[in-house]
Amino acid sequence: MSRVSIRCLVSVAVLCLLGVTAGAQPARIQAERSASSAGTQAPGLDSQAPEVGSADSLQTVDLEKALRLFRNNNLSLQRAQSEARAFQGEARQVQAYPNPTLQATHEPLWQGDMRQSETYLNLSQKLEWSGRSARTASAKQAARAARARTAVDSARLALQVTEAYVQAATAETRRRRLEQVTRVFRQADSNMAERRSEGDASGYATRRIRLERARYEQRLAAARLEAQSARRQLALLILPGGAASVTAEPLPDATPPPISRDEALRTALRTRSELRHWQSAVAAQEAARRAARREAWPDPSVTAGYKRQSNGAEGAFFGIGISLPFFDRNRGAAEAESARLQAAETQQVLARREIRTEVRRAYAAYTSSRRQSQLLRDELLRGSDDLLRIARTSYDEGEMSLVELLDAADAYRDARLRTVALRSDLWTRYFRLLRAMGQPIAFP
Repeated sequence: MSRVSIRCLVSVAVLCLLGVTAGAQPARIQAERSASSAGTQAPGLDSQAPEVGSADSLQTVDLEKALRLFRNNNLSLQRAQSEARAFQGEARQVQAYPNPTLQATHEPLWQGDMRQSETYLNLSQKLEWSGRSARTASAKQAARAARARTAVDSARLALQVTEAYVQAATAETRRRRLEQVTRVFRQADSNMAERRSEGDASGYATRRIRLERARYEQRLAAARLEAQSARRQLALLILPGGAASVTAEPLPDATPPPISRDEALRTALRTRSELRHWQSAVAAQEAARRAARREAWPDPSVTAGYKRQSNGAEGAFFGIGISLPFFDRNRGAAEAESARLQAAETQQVLARREIRTEVRRAYAAYTSSRRQSQLLRDELLRGSDDLLRIARTSYDEGEMSLVELLDAADAYRDARLRTVALRSDLWTRYFRLLRAMGQPIAFP
């Protein structure tokens, strides 16, 4: 094989790399999957087998659908919702009045041959007046705090789902690009082997192409495993047990919008569910402390009834009973509730500080990613394009070796994959900032 033929073959491979790495559009995903199984098997290397269950059994979801499936199927969220309903049931039970007690008594009396009897019919009712209103208020506030806690758990889990979605989308994009690049080197390896058998290619060129293909086959195998793991993780969070696996749609190429730090802080301190949770928790503890103090004064019980004697005498009676707080004045419980109130107030202040810190960190990370994204798009990628153009020109003019040209192509591939990684990092940090602000997670 002549030197010019080798140059032409490698130039075709580089041009394919340029076209492949320009970024796959969502409408081309199915075509790319179909083409991934069409690679030619070269002598000495086994072609990659298709992934088990990765074609027809996959369900492609966008972020909105993934979050909707999460709200319907996530077991951790369902557990948090059940715990909130338990607090709501307890609050309803606290509002119930104690049941009255109905008692019937018959007392037979006798002395010698004389027999008498007395019959009583009693109705007793406990009157709750000391701490009922405070206990009711405490239970209602505890139920509100539980609902707010469920909102906290929902937002935290939604962020986990979103991060898993971003990882799955990134893994799919990386896998598709490596599949396309690997197909180029499979074809080049096959063509070079044919030319080698015909005596038109040198042994060095054949071994160099074979080595490059082996590198990409290894990278593709790792990318497939990564994509499969990301699918499983996403399915674990959003699908019921035993459901089919899912894959995510590609991330948008657009850059998320800028966000003001002051606005992010104001929004977070206004909308974060953690603050509502601790506000309700403090109110619940205040009511619990009032109830504990009032319970030092016991609740009375009233009794009314009907009495009938065997001699025909009958009549109604009325009574009242109350415990005397000589020994137990509920001071220990009141002190405990006061300590719990102080702890809740401290936690409320701490939560505000943590939210401010979280927003500042998320904002700094997001703005840093936006700057890196702009730098990569405006400068680094343009520089890599020039590098390939210069390398191709130099190789055509005999000023650059085959190894140097392949290294230039590899550097260009690394830049493109870095774009994928940076886009993943950018969207992840954008969603974390939305979470820190207490805003719903969605693409802008």
